[in-house]
Amino acid sequence: MMLLLLSPLAGCLGGDDEKKPSKVHVIWGADATAGSILHIMAPNSQNTTQSLDEAEFTFDFNETYSEEGDISTFWVDPGNGDPVVEVNAADMSTVTVSYDKHGIYRATLGANDSEGNSGEVEVFLRVEYELHYDNTQSTDNPYPVWFDTSPGSDEASPRRVDLMSNATNPPGWLLQPGGPSTVTWTVRNPADTEEDASTKEIADGGEDQYGWGTNDPLAGGWRMDIDVEGDQITTETFLTIEYEPLETDIPEPPVAE
Repeated sequence: MMLLLLSPLAGCLGGDDEKKPSKVHVIWGADATAGSILHIMAPNSQNTTQSLDEAEFTFDFNETYSEEGDISTFWVDPGNGDPVVEVNAADMSTVTVSYDKHGIYRATLGANDSEGNSGEVEVFLRVEYELHYDNTQSTDNPYPVWFDTSPGSDEASPRRVDLMSNATNPPGWLLQPGGPSTVTWTVRNPADTEEDASTKEIADGGEDQYGWGTNDPLAGGWRMDIDVEGDQITTETFLTIEYEPLETDIPEPPVAE
């Protein structure tokens, strides 16, 4: 009889293991949850970085509150292996994180209160990549353009990579007459296999361009070779790595009741 009486209570008692709702309510805002890294190579260098502008995201926790205590800290775990960024809530309500590698990142936004309570939410961030590399000095042996499609996280792989390369054959002059240039662009994947190639003849004083792109590129280091026969050339190359729009939508600001 005792077993029969206790059995109906088993389902009720099992609910004690469920996680209780947090007393801290994380309410956040941001200007964006998608951004891009801008990578500029030093002109005429062997792929030496001149500048790298990381993708930055600033989160505003101004409306975050606790049911029991005062909010003491705001924090963000960027999800890329970097340390958690934490600020004193008495000093500021914004937290900024940055990324130097493209990818989809699962960031965690959180807050703690004076009573030991904490709350957190997950936010997906989309970080894309833009590369500029120029040979501004005339040459018949331009350096290859290298780029890496490996994402900085395991959440997603790039959706697409595109590049555009312009070549100019500067005009000759009286003491140094010019001539045509035969330019061949070749894109090689991480296995060093040729993915695409194009050859164009550029007249003295003329210019031409090569464009290439692919969906779902293999992860790893790619390169584009530029081979020149004839007159020397200058080059300008622009490349982008893009992802599916998997970022979290920015919530609407809370409305006062």
